[in-house]
Amino acid sequence: MRVRSSRIGSSLLAAVLLSAASPALLPAEQADAAPGGRVCFFRDAQGAKGAGHVAWAIRDPRNSQRWIWGSTDNAEGDLATLPGRNNGSWMRSGSWDALRASLKPDPGRTKFLYDAYRCINTAGGNLAAAERTFRAMRDNGYQIAYNNCLTKAISIFRAYSPALSKAHLPNGGAARPNSYFGTTLTKHARGWEMPHTYTPIHKK
Repeated sequence: MRVRSSRIGSSLLAAVLLSAASPALLPAEQADAAPGGRVCFFRDAQGAKGAGHVAWAIRDPRNSQRWIWGSTDNAEGDLATLPGRNNGSWMRSGSWDALRASLKPDPGRTKFLYDAYRCINTAGGNLAAAERTFRAMRDNGYQIAYNNCLTKAISIFRAYSPALSKAHLPNGGAARPNSYFGTTLTKHARGWEMPHTYTPIHKK
């Protein structure tokens, strides 16, 4: 009986994740306002000399109007940053519109800094756990292949929702952010929406 109950519980959990994350259910703006947990990658396809760069965003499951978001921007511009030094990690909080006004174009570039985003819904989430993990990622240095903008974002997402297992959120070590965003999440992960075109809000 215990084995059967465990299998039923696992099936129900998978069903909740997959049904909640289906891109056919709602347009992007409606999905962003729906209740429950939600995490998103934002992609800068031109970042890291063409390898790509990602920011992350997480919705408060108890308040659909509140998000936290951030990134690790490799402040020193080196292949590695020692723990305790500034690795360019930052985090902000606010509404979805505030997020879109925050992730702006870099003044020195001809295209938007972030050009697309893709998300997955979850049945719930632990915002405090995500914030604690962000602080740990902020303080543990930087390494271009295995401790970077992508792997740190994955750690933050998994802390927020342990249901985001490797089946939904594969490891990102040694992966180019562009390849992970475009290929891995499409062909090797479950439940992710297809990319949405990202258009930031320009506030005066």
